[in-house]
Amino acid sequence: MKQLLATLLIAMTMAIGAAGASFAESPAENQAVNLPSLQTQQEMRAPWRVHPPTVDGDLTEWPLANRIYLTGATAGYPAGSDLLREEDLSGWISILWTSDRVYLALSVSDEYVVRKSRNWHNDDMASVVFDVDQSGDYSVGDILLTLSPDNLLTVNGGWPAGYEWAIHETAGGWEGEVSIPMSEFGGVDFLGDIEVGFTWGLQDNDGVGVESWMSWAGPEYLKPTPEEGLLTFVDGPVRKWVAFHPGVDGYDGIVDSTISSWYPDQNYGADQQLTLYSRNQYHLVMKFDIPDLGPDVRVLDGRIHLYAEDWNHENWTSYVRIYRLLRPWDEASVTWNNADASTAWASPGADSIGIDREGRSIGTGALDRLGWITFELSGSAVQDMYENPDANYGVIFRAEEGSAVRYRISSTERGSDTAPWIEVYAEFPPGQGN
Repeated sequence: MKQLLATLLIAMTMAIGAAGASFAESPAENQAVNLPSLQTQQEMRAPWRVHPPTVDGDLTEWPLANRIYLTGATAGYPAGSDLLREEDLSGWISILWTSDRVYLALSVSDEYVVRKSRNWHNDDMASVVFDVDQSGDYSVGDILLTLSPDNLLTVNGGWPAGYEWAIHETAGGWEGEVSIPMSEFGGVDFLGDIEVGFTWGLQDNDGVGVESWMSWAGPEYLKPTPEEGLLTFVDGPVRKWVAFHPGVDGYDGIVDSTISSWYPDQNYGADQQLTLYSRNQYHLVMKFDIPDLGPDVRVLDGRIHLYAEDWNHENWTSYVRIYRLLRPWDEASVTWNNADASTAWASPGADSIGIDREGRSIGTGALDRLGWITFELSGSAVQDMYENPDANYGVIFRAEEGSAVRYRISSTERGSDTAPWIEVYAEFPPGQGN
C-alpha cells in the first residue's frame, strides 16, 4: 500500500508539472502574472474642446493624438509582460473636456468577449479611476467608473445619474463613450490646468472567469493607489466679464421705458428717468442687445446695473423681480395698455403669463440705497438671449407688493455716466478674448 501511494504521488506530481509546462507554452492563452509595477509615474493630458463629441459609441470623431494605449508591454502592472497578447487584451482611452462635461472614449481588443454573465463583476470590463483629491486612496469625491460591453456603466458601484454613455461590442472587441457631468469633480474650475490622480485598467474573461488584468499606472485598476498616474485638464478657454455701456465704443443696444397703471396710456420712452413703484403701479421695461463676441464664444451669465437717483422714503427697500418679455414692444409708444402703437398687451401692464411675459423670474434684487445697484440674471436666460437674438424682447422689472417706496432710476436718455449698462460673463476659445 505504501509503495502504491508513493507511485501515485510521483505520477500526480509529474502530471501537474507537465500540465504547467503545456499551459506556459501555449501562445493562444493569456496568463495571470504577478510582476512588480512600474515605478515611473504615467501622465495623461485631456484637452478642452469647443464642440463635444456625440455620445453614440462611434469613436471616429476622436483624435488619434489624444489616445493613451494600454498593452502588456506598456502596463504599469503587470509591468512589461509579454504574456498578455494585444489581440486578446489591450486598448486605448482618450479624454476631452468642455465647460460642462468630461468625455472619455474607450476601445478594447478582445478575441472572446464575455458579457451578461451570471455575475457582471466577472464580465470583460474596463475601469476608469479619477482620484479627484490625489490622496492615493479611495475617498468621498473620487470617481470610479466600470464599463462592460453589454452597455453597463456603474459609478462608485451605483447608478450613473446624470451620465451619458454608449457601449457596444465590435469585431475583435468592444468600445464605448461616456459623458461625465462636471459637477462630479466637486465644482472645480478646470481653467488653470487642474491635475487629478488617474488610472485605468482592463480585465479579461475568456469564458472560465477573470483570467488576466492590467492597469495603466499602479498595482490596482479598481481603486486609487499612491502609484497612480496623473491626468491634467489642459488648454482651457478664457472667461471674463465684458461690459456694454450706452454711448461707449458705439454701443446703443439698450432701450427702456416706464409703464404706469396711474397713466395707462402715457408713454415715457423719452424720459430721462425710469420709475419703479410697488402695488402694481409703475414697472420698468428694458431691452438690451448682446453684440456678437466672435466664433464659438459662449455667454454664461449676465447682470444689469441701474443708477438710483432718488426715492420718496429714505432708507426704504424695494424688492424687485425681473421677468423675460415674450413679445415685441416699442420704446416710443409702449404704455401700460399697449406694447406698441397698434398692439395691446394681452393683459394691461404686460401681465399675461405665457403671452406678455414669463411666469418665472430670471433675476431678483433690492433697491435699498441711491447710486449703482446690480441685478444678477439667470445664466441660461442670458445665454438664450445671446444665442437667439430674434427672440430677445427684453425684460420687465416689477416691484414686489408691499414695497411701498418709489425709486427713480436714470434711463438711457440721461447719458452714458449714469445710464443702465450690462455685463456678460463670456467664454472664449483659447487664443481669443485676451
